[in-house]
Amino acid sequence: MGVKEIWVVRHGFREDWVNDDPYYPTGLRNDPTLSDSGRKQSQELAEFLKDKNIDRVYSSPFYRVLETVYPFIEKSNVPLYVDYSMAEWYGKAHGRYLPCAPLVELKKLFPKLNIDDHHSCIPLPNGIETVQECHVRVKKGLDLLLKQLDSEPNPPHSIVLAGHAASAICAVRGLLKNANYPVHCGTCSLSKLVRSDNGASWELVMNGSCDHLSEGEQRSWMFTGDVPDYEVEKTDYEDTV
Repeated sequence: MGVKEIWVVRHGFREDWVNDDPYYPTGLRNDPTLSDSGRKQSQELAEFLKDKNIDRVYSSPFYRVLETVYPFIEKSNVPLYVDYSMAEWYGKAHGRYLPCAPLVELKKLFPKLNIDDHHSCIPLPNGIETVQECHVRVKKGLDLLLKQLDSEPNPPHSIVLAGHAASAICAVRGLLKNANYPVHCGTCSLSKLVRSDNGASWELVMNGSCDHLSEGEQRSWMFTGDVPDYEVEKTDYEDTV
């Protein structure tokens, strides 16, 4: 049958939300790390996932997302891959898609990242994306990813998709085939979907839960237009990346 369970996680609390001059390991000002609170969330996520029989993790290529799942990877040695279906959404806040670090550079920062055995099912966006286009991009990528995984001789039973608020919301909506579904999406929140017996549909059994986090739900986010509210004050990116 193929993949039976999908966990969708949003990255943890960002350092640039609490620090006006954070350190950028990739040298890109659109690519911050987690804050101390976010790193605590990542440890709590790892503790929660450790007994969930996860087979693989597919992550956004941005630092904060890889940092969020990496404690789990270190504890479990589950394979970690990048897939651009889960990458950030910038909407119309900029005239182009702000870049991520090359995979070879990310491999240096996250040594357990596997950049050889999986190549993203879709390319990284290279222009502006509307809300609708973000939904289309994520759904297309996940449809192709699942088709690929289901065709394997020994497909994974349970995978994690790790991304940002927008891509996490779009992932759940794409799997449910409902572009308006009210997905809960706080920092480091978890959604879980289970596949029907005939493989034709997915059921959402956990919607953006933060029960695994000691500080509960934080910075819950939802689409409000084609310019993300967390990007409105960051137009200086264009001159720095």
